[in-house]
Amino acid sequence: MERLADEALDRAGLELDPRGFIIGFPLEPGEEPIRIEPSRRQFEMSPLEGAMERAEELFAQHEDQALAPDEEEPREHYLAALLEGCRRQVVADALTEAARFEDRTVCVGISVVVGTYRVFPVLAVATETWESRAMLSSTAVGGLPVDDSFPQAVVNDVLRAASRELDRRKPSSMLGIDAGAILRSAADEFVNGVVQRTGQEFAQGARDALDAVSAQTYEGRASTGSVVLARREHPSVSVEVSFDHPTAIGVTRLFRKVLEMSGPGLHLLCDGREVYGLGYIDETYVPATEECFVAKVVGNGAWELWHGETPYLRVDHGQPALFQELMDPETFSDTVKRVFPKASPADAQVLWDMAQACARQSHGTMLVVHPDADDEAERLAPQAHAIEPTRLSPKAFTALTAIDGAALVSPEGLCHAVGVILDGAATGTGDGSRGARYNSAIRYLAGAGKGSMVIIVSEDGRIDLLPKLMRRVRRGTIDKAVNRLVNAAEDEEDYEKFARLDAVAGRLEFYFSQDQCDLVNEAREQVEQRRWTEERVRMQVVPIRPHPAMDDSYFIEPADA
Repeated sequence: MERLADEALDRAGLELDPRGFIIGFPLEPGEEPIRIEPSRRQFEMSPLEGAMERAEELFAQHEDQALAPDEEEPREHYLAALLEGCRRQVVADALTEAARFEDRTVCVGISVVVGTYRVFPVLAVATETWESRAMLSSTAVGGLPVDDSFPQAVVNDVLRAASRELDRRKPSSMLGIDAGAILRSAADEFVNGVVQRTGQEFAQGARDALDAVSAQTYEGRASTGSVVLARREHPSVSVEVSFDHPTAIGVTRLFRKVLEMSGPGLHLLCDGREVYGLGYIDETYVPATEECFVAKVVGNGAWELWHGETPYLRVDHGQPALFQELMDPETFSDTVKRVFPKASPADAQVLWDMAQACARQSHGTMLVVHPDADDEAERLAPQAHAIEPTRLSPKAFTALTAIDGAALVSPEGLCHAVGVILDGAATGTGDGSRGARYNSAIRYLAGAGKGSMVIIVSEDGRIDLLPKLMRRVRRGTIDKAVNRLVNAAEDEEDYEKFARLDAVAGRLEFYFSQDQCDLVNEAREQVEQRRWTEERVRMQVVPIRPHPAMDDSYFIEPADA
């Protein structure tokens, strides 16, 4: 469960360092002890006493019982779900009180009866990162819970998978569960919850429909457009055009055809099942109601889900993740500073503005920043359009980059040529999954373009900044990671703690010196040798060594902090 949660959340774009637990409450209180596995000595037991009785009391007094349907079977299912929600809430509160840690938030899954115990799967995630996620304020629709964010949907889906495994006659290790399937299921749950917030009771299918329409071309054009998700006749949705015959979002070709009608300031209007017109959300909308959302189809196979000015989800070719800025200004500025040490902050801002102009192009393009752009423009003259070096206005820059080829500029932001065809010999360092534009930039940087910076905008909207420099870190961060791993190797009981710290060290291996590589290699070998002695099993340790590209420029010195 812990491994699955870590992989799924990492692919979603969030590092929460999840820790997994299983907690069991005896069905007959007092006859058997409450059990937590693995113990890890992380919880006091006294706050957990009487938790199931407190859950029953909470359920008996719960005002949402009045919302239960009148029909017998639906009513039974509703009340059972409400009772389970009370159990999970009480267990989460009790574990929070019982926890010996203060930097984690406890998430509790659906309980399963196993033998003489009611068992709950639990994930404890890093509080600081968890609370920094973009969240919707509403957590229930019609008395039943809905996810407040995509990360919460991912955590809940991992917990559901754990509950299903616990419910098997012979529970497995969950190793066969795919993190990609968890992410797609979580995206379904989150989008369904959003559609339910808009008033649509039958919310299933919206995510599949948006996946399909974003991948569908129209007369050779990639999908772009926007869809307002809101109930019909919402007072804050202005209808400019009303369709006599609404289009079901599940009919992809028709959905794609009407999507072509949307544009700046005018969106398709959708009630979660059908597209019924064109319009927009007007200024009377109160965001706190969380009743109107916008799905933006942003390119070939990609779409995003927004509420107001906040993005909550991006799906790219069926792969859901948190929304990430196409270009991070801090990473961009840091790259400019490290590639062109003499560039001023003003120069970096000019280059950032030009990069943003590239990103707004509806087609693929490239921007090459060369330290000797004048001579490079002359060298490439036969395969470029040289211009008088100048800082181009946004309008002129957009016009000149409309043709094939790259724009060549100096670190000061002076444009020297457009329509540049990059040259370079094959190096074996490209990416076969990427197109010619990306790989030509790789070859160029390895040859005549060495010391340059390239911004690549692909036709599917993807943006790459080359060279991809590892982020700069503090020396103390690396020292701490190595020392904690070495100390954990001395603990002869907690293999799981060592595994967590080893995963952290693995992400930092690029920065290790020879001495640090030796310490990490020795610690890993020590643990595996002990595991072999105790259990006759071990993992093969592949020794690490310093990365050839690592140097002191990757460390943040005190003056840089």
